[in-house]
Amino acid sequence: MPLKRLTNKNIKKIVCVFQLQYINEKSEGFGDFLRGSFYAMQLSKLLDLEFEIDISNHPISKYIENPGKNLDINYDNLEWVMGHNRPPHLRQDPNKFLNIDFANEIIDKLNNYSNSDTYAFFTNAFPIFNTFLDTGREKMKSMLIPNTCMQEYIDTTLNEINLSRNTYATIHIRSGDQYLTNSQAMNVDFINKIKKYINNLIVPNKKYLIISDSNSLKEALKSYPNFYIINRKINHLGGQFLKSQETNGVMNTLLDFYLMSYSNAIFTFTIYSQISGFSQYCAVINKIPFKYIILS
Repeated sequence: MPLKRLTNKNIKKIVCVFQLQYINEKSEGFGDFLRGSFYAMQLSKLLDLEFEIDISNHPISKYIENPGKNLDINYDNLEWVMGHNRPPHLRQDPNKFLNIDFANEIIDKLNNYSNSDTYAFFTNAFPIFNTFLDTGREKMKSMLIPNTCMQEYIDTTLNEINLSRNTYATIHIRSGDQYLTNSQAMNVDFINKIKKYINNLIVPNKKYLIISDSNSLKEALKSYPNFYIINRKINHLGGQFLKSQETNGVMNTLLDFYLMSYSNAIFTFTIYSQISGFSQYCAVINKIPFKYIILS
């Protein structure tokens, strides 16, 4: 089946919106949003449409420069268009994949949309092209600039832990949502397993920033002399998990993201079968060398 034509000449722009709730589902996390934004941006290019992201209706908007609410978007009537754009088998081109059925579902929605020239939605689909253009990276970076308050917090934190931009690598350990959302105690055997992986990775005298969804794991890694660790309350940024907007958890999660964006390499360990989008797309946007290990 070929890709359908965009017949709605009124549509000029696709907007990928990050907020806590859509009409059919609560949102997933920031990494899912970034991943889906690259998909939407690449699809918009194929359709010769403009592209933007919109974070104005999410708590992170308090810390990121943004123009505010878009009058062309009804934030109470936005859909999460479900689909992952994943190849059905592993023998696909690793650098390019387009699920025609999923793309055509979105094109149908575009063709039938008549409210304005801007179609807004959420997707967490995987990008079509895994070779990312600098123009796409810069486009995303330009829409995720920390505001003055957030930038001051980043600078203050770097001074506190005695790190300078681009002089350290980041190790991101994704141990599971149960540690991030429920503060579950961590098994000692799991901590020791993480340490074995780390010991095979690190280079003496190189500086490493440690970020993780588990503060107890970060405490257990403080014995490493070349590790730089901030132990502050963080939050999962998805609507499924975000319990409170009143704490500094949202700000601290963005702090992790921006500190990681200033590193010269990113290593991710994750218990999940897929790579952490939080660190992977931070690396993509900022053109940082990236490696990952899926913990078995």
